[in-house]
This record gives sequence, structure tokens and C-alpha cells, in this order.
Amino acid sequence: MLEKTQEKHISVLLHELVDTISLSPSKKDIVVDCTLGFWGHAKETIRKMKKWDMFIWFDADEKNLNLAKDNLKHLVQEKQIEAVFIHSNFVQLKEELEKRNIDSLSFIYYDLGISSMQIDEWERGFSFKNDWPLDMRFDKTKGKSAYEVVNFYEKEKLIKIFKEYGEENMARRIAEKIETERKKKKITTTKELSSLIESIKWDAKTKARIFQAIRIEVNNELENIKISIRDAIKFLKKWGKIFVITFHSLEDRIVKNILRDESKDCICSELICTCKHKKNIKILTKKPIIPRNEEIKNNPRSRSAKARIGEKI
Repeated sequence: MLEKTQEKHISVLLHELVDTISLSPSKKDIVVDCTLGFWGHAKETIRKMKKWDMFIWFDADEKNLNLAKDNLKHLVQEKQIEAVFIHSNFVQLKEELEKRNIDSLSFIYYDLGISSMQIDEWERGFSFKNDWPLDMRFDKTKGKSAYEVVNFYEKEKLIKIFKEYGEENMARRIAEKIETERKKKKITTTKELSSLIESIKWDAKTKARIFQAIRIEVNNELENIKISIRDAIKFLKKWGKIFVITFHSLEDRIVKNILRDESKDCICSELICTCKHKKNIKILTKKPIIPRNEEIKNNPRSRSAKARIGEKI
């Protein structure tokens, strides 16, 4: 099962990320992977690290984390780096680093896409292509599930989620249909939800947008991104870099806006500045990095990827 899944998963913008890493030849560097996933980026990052450097990995998915531990163990030992695996969402970055008395990072990166393994596992319920339980949690040990969102959120809240997180113009009609159907019988599977959406609009893109919106709500994804990236920038040492890969416009907009704000001396709208904000990031990507044609050909899932880079000043 592991080998089969690995064949399916290809790390996006791998060379671009690795080429961005610049570490000290003599001083200890600390690198953080906030979204370990299927460790493709991590493996190549380790190869650039030196003896006694520290590599910290975050993953809310305990299964992914344990698989990564096993598969990176020999490379970690060979390079003699210090490896720290943290079973947590990256929103806990500040708390986890402070717990370990870490206040200076050389490089930190995020790959905000869902891994092929997570998409293809039936019990996750991320995809509408099969009949799976409505779950959608990255960390199945905590938090609300998609079942709770679909069956217990008020109609107006569902409409808001579908519009904001899914950018779906049929949001109201779909939410009204959900409200009607769940009164008769609770919606428990991806197939039931998919069929319900189809009764309003027979369109795979609409289904994908509604499923995306529910997944974002379940995992509090956008708010977590905002919190974590702002914290990450504070922890970067001078000339340290942050590299963020996004997969849809909502994520990219958040990253773009945070980097823009952090690259300014004033972020308030007053005639005379009252915010006292100080510029601490240099944006290294005027336009986002996108996959080359060859990468898209080899990995169609990379098509929507964008990367932005900031450097601490």
C-alpha cells in the first residue's frame, strides 16, 4: 500500500523549493517543514543540511507522521541531523517552538495541498468520487467532522461557507437543498452529499468547490494559515526565508497579503501612521512561481500550484 501511494504522490515545485534554501556552512541551522505530508520536500531538504542541523516537521495527520519517521530515519542518521517530529497542526508553530526554546529559524516552508494519499483514502471523505463517510479532518482525533457541518450548521452559515470558501454561485440553492434533505434523513456519506449537489447542478466543478469549502471549514484552514505564517515570519532570523506553496486563490491571496503587509513600514490607513509597524520581510517573488509545463505534464495535480517567497531583513 505504501509503495503504491508513493508512486502516486509527486511533490510540487520541488526543485524551486530546494533551490531557495541557503544554509550556513558553519553555524547550526534550524529548518521547519510545516506540512510534512509524504515527505518529498523533506527528503531533498535533508540532503542540503549538514551535521547537527535541526529539522522540525509538523503534521496534523498522525499516520503521515509515523510513515515519515520510518522512511526518513536512515537519511536522518546518515546526515547526522537532529530530527523533531511534531503531531500537530502548523497553527501550533509558536507554541511548539517556544516549548523547545527555539527563537531563530533559517528556513520554513508550507505545502498547503492535500497529499494524494489523503485524497485516495476512503475513510477521509475528501473526495466525492466514491461512497465514503463524511469526515474530512486532517487530524481524525479532534475537532468537528464534515458530517457535523453538513447536518447541523444553520442554512445561512452553510451559504456563507459555500460562497466564501468555495466561491460557488449556487451556494444558496445547495444549502437550501441540504437543509430540506437532512430533515428527512441525516447526510452521512460523500455519495449522498454528491448526489444532493447534482440534483441542483450536474457539474464536477461545483461538487469540488462545495467539498473544498466544507474541508476548509472543518479544518479551519484559512485562519490557521494566517496565524501560522505571521508567527513563522517572527521566528525567522535575518536572511532567513519562508516559502509557501498554495493551491487555490483563497490561500494565495492570504499569503500575498501577509507578505505585502510585512514588507511595509506602515499598514494602517491613517494620514499620519499610528500602527508603528516595521518592515521585516523582503518579497523575493514579484509574481508567484508556477510549475513548468514539464511538471504539469508529469503531475496534473500541480497545475494550480503557486509559490511565494519572503526573506527576513
